[in-house]
Amino acid sequence: MKTNSKQKDRNYGLGVLLLLITIIMVGCVYLDSININQNTNPEEEPVYWVKAGEVATFTVKGHIEAAEDATRRFLVAILVPKSWNARENTTVTYVADGVEDGVTSLPMSPVDTKLVPKNATVPWAELLMAEYGVGTNVLNDMEWVAFRTDKIYSIKNHDYANFTITLKCKAGPKNLRFKPAFFINFAEDDFPGDEKYKKYSDSDQCFEVVEGDGGVIDFCSFHFNKVEPLAALQDDYVTFSFLGDIYSNDLVKEDAIYMEATAYTDNGNVYSVNEKSEKTLMIKDDRPYTNIYNLTIWPTGFFAIPAGETITRIDYIFTNADGTINITSTDDKIAAGGGDEVEGEEEPFYSELICE
Repeated sequence: MKTNSKQKDRNYGLGVLLLLITIIMVGCVYLDSININQNTNPEEEPVYWVKAGEVATFTVKGHIEAAEDATRRFLVAILVPKSWNARENTTVTYVADGVEDGVTSLPMSPVDTKLVPKNATVPWAELLMAEYGVGTNVLNDMEWVAFRTDKIYSIKNHDYANFTITLKCKAGPKNLRFKPAFFINFAEDDFPGDEKYKKYSDSDQCFEVVEGDGGVIDFCSFHFNKVEPLAALQDDYVTFSFLGDIYSNDLVKEDAIYMEATAYTDNGNVYSVNEKSEKTLMIKDDRPYTNIYNLTIWPTGFFAIPAGETITRIDYIFTNADGTINITSTDDKIAAGGGDEVEGEEEPFYSELICE
């Protein structure tokens, strides 16, 4: 029996309709608000910081509007610095009405790191990073960590549920500033293309970790300098970057830009590399209309560190061929703050070599 083209079109249209109904039945999710304020008293000033090693509390509020019957878990994900080790150091709970009593606090557990959502080819953490990156942060040393309800819900057509999710995250050991981001999804085993069925939100407010280790790592704002990876050791390859477009400066007018650097080791020795050569020459990024210069080094070889010594910190500056134009940490602070020059010697940028 032959099927004419009209019948084929009709069958195709019916298939699309059934697929659409299957997608719609999940229902819509809404992310109504996020709160990163640590002060529970609304009459007092907000607190957007936590001490290193202490618990930061973030709150996500939203609601669900079901379009058809469905059986699903609920999922939330948070974007934080890798140094927080959030998968191991975060407790997530939720309160919901409609599907729950609106009072009882219930647990959410970390999603299996190998779980690949439908419509995707990689696990949740990789998928969210590919979709949303590091949000409005400027450094890449961050990760998405996903959690889902332990309970599976049979949601009926026209069900309406409000939820409040509380994420209690133990802050990492480092002083830093970052902008957390959040994601919710109605179907824990699906990553729909339509934004109706998933929601993403980031914070305009920087959240800080204070009284921790080292200098402040700023994920929120660009600076003249950038180091990747942040968690590196002397036998890793480390890339130092001069971001010449961030603030006005004379160094970008030079024909060649170099890095001068000094390494400090655990036994008190100091090793400096101040030569102007191919070894210290920074390579301009090949993207058009940018003034970004990079130098990737192997610290052990770059500084000729003897066996048995370990680099703990690298100080560095960016300079021209004859050393008459320098960009230092002091220049960066002045440019960012717009204030007067700091008295005394200029401070170099520095990078700590610490194993996470």
